[in-house]
Amino acid sequence: MISRRRLLGATCVAGTWLAVTNGPALSTTTDLQADARAGTSWWVAGHPEIGRMAPRIRETLLATAREFNWHGRTIKGNSAGAWYEPIFVRDLATQQPVLPFFLPPDYIRTPVEGFLASQDQFATRSGAVHSTLDAEDSEFFGYKATIVSDEESSLVHAAFAYFRCFGGPDWLNSQVDGRLVIDRLGDALEHLWINRRWKDSALLWRGHTTDWGDVKREAGEPTILETGDGLTISPFDQAWHYRALEDYATMLRAVMRPAQAAAARARAAQVRSETESVLWVPDRGHYQVHALIGDWTGSFDVGSIIPISNVLALYAGMAVPKQVVPILESTARAESIANTDRAGTTLSMPFPDHFFESIPMPGRQYQNGAVWDWWGGLQIVSEFEHGESERAIAHLDAAARYWDFADEIYEWFHLPSQSGQGSPQFAGAAATMAQGVIRGLFGVDIATDGYRVISRLGARNGTLRASRPEGDSIEIAQTVDSQTVTLVIRADTGTNGVAAIRLPAGWDKVAVLVNGQAVQAGRWRAGNDEYIGHWPIGQGIHVITASKSEGVGG
Repeated sequence: MISRRRLLGATCVAGTWLAVTNGPALSTTTDLQADARAGTSWWVAGHPEIGRMAPRIRETLLATAREFNWHGRTIKGNSAGAWYEPIFVRDLATQQPVLPFFLPPDYIRTPVEGFLASQDQFATRSGAVHSTLDAEDSEFFGYKATIVSDEESSLVHAAFAYFRCFGGPDWLNSQVDGRLVIDRLGDALEHLWINRRWKDSALLWRGHTTDWGDVKREAGEPTILETGDGLTISPFDQAWHYRALEDYATMLRAVMRPAQAAAARARAAQVRSETESVLWVPDRGHYQVHALIGDWTGSFDVGSIIPISNVLALYAGMAVPKQVVPILESTARAESIANTDRAGTTLSMPFPDHFFESIPMPGRQYQNGAVWDWWGGLQIVSEFEHGESERAIAHLDAAARYWDFADEIYEWFHLPSQSGQGSPQFAGAAATMAQGVIRGLFGVDIATDGYRVISRLGARNGTLRASRPEGDSIEIAQTVDSQTVTLVIRADTGTNGVAAIRLPAGWDKVAVLVNGQAVQAGRWRAGNDEYIGHWPIGQGIHVITASKSEGVGG
């Protein structure tokens, strides 16, 4: 906890800051408990609608929180949305990184362990996991979507999030129904390698869907692969598999298995290389929506479609540096073609209206080219982290304005009618947009081994209170005038951290004070964004001031 002495020492600084921002205040010792109850919130000067996202996100995640018994286990987690009862493993992967800021640890741990235990429910135990967890009287009990190849990778992502936030090596070495967590994660990835890998390549195959969708082209049960159904190789599966292998390698190193970690990383490198070779279209600057396996041919140019998997490849870390700018440019083209200012445009051009026979999906409907905030939030994170912060803020603002207009977080957005569709209170969209703000805009990350703050507000004032129900919290406040950026950080995490600031445009030379002491601060660049710092900081309150200067220091 923060000592009374350190709090009193920062009183005058915080008081000055409050007068400038008119935003939510940093805490005092008398209201710490009230802060924990208030939960995670934020404020951005000039963008009140972005601030209003926080209570709506919290409401959605609380409304979709479920508890039920599954094979003798108590499962606590989030359904996909108000119209869905099950916990979907592919949704879980994208919810997990921010759930610790809104829900207790059991809601992050028990679904992961439930999906790991589901490996034992298959007649032939291969390491495959169920698509969903639900109560035993549900139609989704024991369900497996065989048309896709991302579910085991998604589980590894979800497990990695819990490992980083709470579990650490001890959890990886704990048992789920008699087998170590770390070994079950390896089983999941080995299932993909043995059963879903195309011939002797490192690439995973799936049915003939869009890049990420779980609805197949052919008639029949939409999510079940049947004899004679077409097959494809999708950039989405490869990106998720790449990230899962890298996450698994990190977890293996944490439990002192360096040889296995090196093997996992080698596989990840092979996935990245072969995906570029097979799916990257250099003269168009994007991954194509998929590569077809077999004799099927269409009457349109599949290679011209820009899929959302391009920015998801950035998010997953699979894209290499030379692909970053082309991907961001192609994504902007996709939005222009779709005539939208929203992130999450899933296809630049949809498939023909009658292309999908299992479920009718005319162009721009559902998975056939609609806008999904679920993926839009991850696009926004990718834009922030790859040097397009102003574009990312514009995308956050556009999503927030629509949420205000609709008074709801819908599953997807229908461009022709300009209306939200699908389930209300869609948890995936709430969670990834929260990532866009917390990880993206404010650059906040809390793990068991440290924390990070990279403020990407630029020339804006703003505040964030990122608090966890179990007590850890980070609060930051940035104020800016024509000559100075002041970043106040309060960390109550039990760990040390690092901090950096995105500079306003045109600041050529900068002098920096950290807690009143002049420091040398390295500048670095990501895309269009200029940064200063990574300053090591500890717990408590820290005041970082960057000032325009003609002297040395930046």
